[in-house]
Amino acid sequence: MFKLMKKLLWIHTLSFIIALSIILSPQMVHARWSLISRFFMEQLYDDNLFLTEKDEQDDFATVVSPGIDLKYESPKALVDLGYQFRRFFYYDFTDLDYFDHRGVLEARADLTPWFSLGVNQNLIVSEDPIELTGAAQFERPSIRAGERNRYTRNIVEPQAIFRFGEKSSISLGYRNQILRNSAEDVADQDENVGNILINYRANIHNGLEIFYEHMDQDFGSVTPPVPPRDFKADVTRGSYTYFFDPITSIFVEYGFVQKDLNRETAGFPDYKVHSPKFGFSRDIHENLSWTVSMGYLLRTANERSNKEAFYGLLNFSGEYKNLSATVYGETGFQDDYSSAESFGFYEFWQTGLDVGYQLHERLNLEGFFYIEKDKFTDINREDKYYNARVRLNYQPLEWLLLSFNYEFNERDSSASLESFTRNTYFFRITLQHDIVEWFQ
Repeated sequence: MFKLMKKLLWIHTLSFIIALSIILSPQMVHARWSLISRFFMEQLYDDNLFLTEKDEQDDFATVVSPGIDLKYESPKALVDLGYQFRRFFYYDFTDLDYFDHRGVLEARADLTPWFSLGVNQNLIVSEDPIELTGAAQFERPSIRAGERNRYTRNIVEPQAIFRFGEKSSISLGYRNQILRNSAEDVADQDENVGNILINYRANIHNGLEIFYEHMDQDFGSVTPPVPPRDFKADVTRGSYTYFFDPITSIFVEYGFVQKDLNRETAGFPDYKVHSPKFGFSRDIHENLSWTVSMGYLLRTANERSNKEAFYGLLNFSGEYKNLSATVYGETGFQDDYSSAESFGFYEFWQTGLDVGYQLHERLNLEGFFYIEKDKFTDINREDKYYNARVRLNYQPLEWLLLSFNYEFNERDSSASLESFTRNTYFFRITLQHDIVEWFQ
């Protein structure tokens, strides 16, 4: 625990230094800023507390949660810092009572016309068996079925961007992720990633992009012992884009992934993936765009037959009057070596819909639906995920927000006793106020 706190302190200090340098930069002198204090109370019902296939246990819980959001913003800089504390009080399963912390930081600034600095950070301390970091719009969850496990995840991503021409830049990035679990049968995790992205716009019609990333994953020991899970990975990608006009473009891309795993004794081989692709993108309207790409994927692995797959991606997003929507679909290869379960390489398809509609000036509806099917390559297993969320928000007063939320999560697995269905309902009352207004 001391080593974890020491590492978290170092990471938070780095993020704070970067954020502070942005706040004190000349670009922030005339920035607009807000400090919003927030408190909500929530009544929650969960019909499957332990994500089990049989003998589901349900319960009600009351949640109290104070939080605060600090935001500085100018045309060339941004600092957005948020923190939320939640305390859960269960009615029947009182031994499940727990508290969690959620913290996010986004900071960026154009310090000079040719240099930008930024950092993103995400901290989660929780016992929620379905973990979503918010890293992706349609995110495959990390699942911890069975007995509750307290975990701490911290992700920090500093970035520096050097511009050497109009729409031409070099980006240097780093990601550090740590995961600590209280359960002895779930491994701790340390991830370090370094990457470089080069964008070169030769002229108004021709653009090149080169990306390279190296990943190093280290995992702790578990009880009972399992074969080592550590691995290293290298990702290389190059693409050429032809711009017909400012809103229409086509591209060709070639990607290569090499993963060296230290767990071949468990049946997970080293492998390489080759992925040539091409695609098309167009902005149909000012707030309406779509992208489509296709390709061929080939995996070669030690002492295994080659695996081939079609790659396809469709992304349609836009806003019209009171409606905003994103429609997404993708198929191809992916791997699961970093989640709580770690099932290895798989072929997948997924589709999702995210919709928001402003019913009234003070009333809005949000909806989300996502399906994914995974066929694992190196183990005999297939999973299908269904995730949905509907939220109705009503704000009768500037400082008062009422919300009703329904969430549905299901996993249909070919593995014995690994399927589950979970329904969650909650009603929330939120009090919030911008403290800055007191001084204006």
